[in-house]
Amino acid sequence: MKTMRSAALVLTLAAVGCSGGSGGGASALSVPAPANPAPSGATMSLAISIPSAPAPSAAERSPLYVSDGTMALAVYDGSTLLYAGNIFLGTSPAFSTLYAKSGSTTVAPGDCIRGNLASTCTLTVTTTAGPHTFGMTAYGELQGGVVLPGDQKRTVLDTGTPPTFTGLILSEGEFSMTAVGGNNPAQTITLLGVADIAQWFGPQTASFNQTATVGYAIQDARSGQIVLPGNAYDNGPVTITASPSGIVTMTPISQSTPPSINGSQTFDIKCTSSNGGIVTFTASAGTHPNANYASGLTYTSSNYSNGTLSTRSFRCFGS
Repeated sequence: MKTMRSAALVLTLAAVGCSGGSGGGASALSVPAPANPAPSGATMSLAISIPSAPAPSAAERSPLYVSDGTMALAVYDGSTLLYAGNIFLGTSPAFSTLYAKSGSTTVAPGDCIRGNLASTCTLTVTTTAGPHTFGMTAYGELQGGVVLPGDQKRTVLDTGTPPTFTGLILSEGEFSMTAVGGNNPAQTITLLGVADIAQWFGPQTASFNQTATVGYAIQDARSGQIVLPGNAYDNGPVTITASPSGIVTMTPISQSTPPSINGSQTFDIKCTSSNGGIVTFTASAGTHPNANYASGLTYTSSNYSNGTLSTRSFRCFGS
């Protein structure tokens, strides 16, 4: 079973000259506006807040929730990869660039400022006036090999060649905007968690005509429970079924929205066969995102859920 951390990831794309806070919560760092900005161009700061640990409730996460297992980011404009880099929160600068595209639209890494509850990390986007669809994908594994910033023994990375992304995607999302020359209004992009693991809790046996309550928690590939905010699973709905039929009765689970707090959710089953038997609960989700993202990534089980989150056996005793 794969182990990774999940959650919905929210990014703030703030216009140059807009200001925000730093530290533990929602974040948007101020970036000084150029003295004479080119009227045909736009420069914006993109900030993410990576928590030190998961907040227990949606209210405490609001309006941002980012997996503390996030280790690498990829930024797109449409289907064009603009930037890919690893994040090392214990170093400065925290970003280790793997790929940075040159041209009319570019992304330059900044640094991460550690707060009591979270680290706020910023990048700068320079682009052209006109329509854009910006997307981001978050990974729970370091990309392009493990290379620590400042390591004098490391191999110099080729920042002109896109890396081959490895490991499972934690979350992704995109938004469309029309950039204008000069300052642009603040925009947000919400990354939805990719359901990859189901953990089970509670009893594994029951007697004839007995009702049992089974618990479960849906996690991403870093073993962190996917919770609000982020009002959907990227590959939802999550379904839970029991087979074979005729041994238990239950209402099949079809869950599109993550819970608002950490902790197990539950469903009831009743052993209805006097002969007893063993049933298997199967938690499943999609093998591709529901959205048709402009990035147009090709998904396989090496970068995305294979569809089966996990199974669990349950025994009913006969009368």
